[in-house]
Amino acid sequence: MKPIVSIVRKEQSLEKAVEESLRQIGGIDSIVRQAGRVIIKPNFTCALTPETGAITDPAIVKTLAEKALSAGASEVIVAEAMGSGDARLDDINGLDAIARMKGVRIIDLNDAPTDHIQVADALAVEAFDIPRIVLKCDVLINLAKLKVHPQAMVSIGMKNLLGILPGRSFRDPEEAKRQGYLTPIIPGGGKKIFHDLAKDRGPEAMQDAIVDLNTVVPSHLIIVDAIYAMEGKGSPTRGKPVKMDLILAGTDVVAVEAVASFIMGFDPNHMAYLRHAVEKGVGCEYRLENIDIRGQQADAVCRKFERASAKSLWTDTCEVEQLET
Repeated sequence: MKPIVSIVRKEQSLEKAVEESLRQIGGIDSIVRQAGRVIIKPNFTCALTPETGAITDPAIVKTLAEKALSAGASEVIVAEAMGSGDARLDDINGLDAIARMKGVRIIDLNDAPTDHIQVADALAVEAFDIPRIVLKCDVLINLAKLKVHPQAMVSIGMKNLLGILPGRSFRDPEEAKRQGYLTPIIPGGGKKIFHDLAKDRGPEAMQDAIVDLNTVVPSHLIIVDAIYAMEGKGSPTRGKPVKMDLILAGTDVVAVEAVASFIMGFDPNHMAYLRHAVEKGVGCEYRLENIDIRGQQADAVCRKFERASAKSLWTDTCEVEQLET
């Protein structure tokens, strides 16, 4: 059976677009278990607005939380370990209203208790320290953004899982300065290893490390916020916003990654890490002809995105270019 990926154009409200994307893949009721604990992992890499293309729209988080609770979830946890600048989750506009919802909690994973998890037949990283609360969830909703990346090539669902890893703490800024990693706020063993691999062994090593992470942390539902995407040399935080007005959804993270990459002008057949992910059992398909694409057709909404630059990683600001009109 082919994996299903929906591509929905936002024609009315954002909530309606999310609802339609879920309907086309069978509905959230087929994913969320009764009395289960659901984690929503957004992309809140820094405290900007969704219109910059840098972060997930909190309105989608709210919609998914409501849908999960309606489907019978006992608890919904919005969990993220922010990785850029000195912002905290409290700085994300709109999260305070979500935190007040009955049955919903917001958790900063940067200082969360972890378990040391070995990776079987690792491609690049033999073990990760994974927050215990992530490992114990029943359903992980991977709420990604559509962006290019200088080392991972793209930043969609598979790379979004880097945000579960602690690696930025306010507890030891002096150690962070000594390491000189990204900003003076990020000490990291978690996220730092990915960028170290890319610097020392090339982008392919970082991409394989992302595959390793996805083998130990499965995504049960993947939603891609492509209302505003991001391209260009400053991506994934300081690039150029691109208004796409799309929502993607699926339950196979590799298939969603392949379709989303194609929409940005990449050829999934030439993205080795997708093949590696299928070989490792992370997903079952990356070839578009073997994916059941519903809603909009991928070739009708694709746009060649400007690629990112590695120089954009080594800054201590979180700014974006203005959206072209």
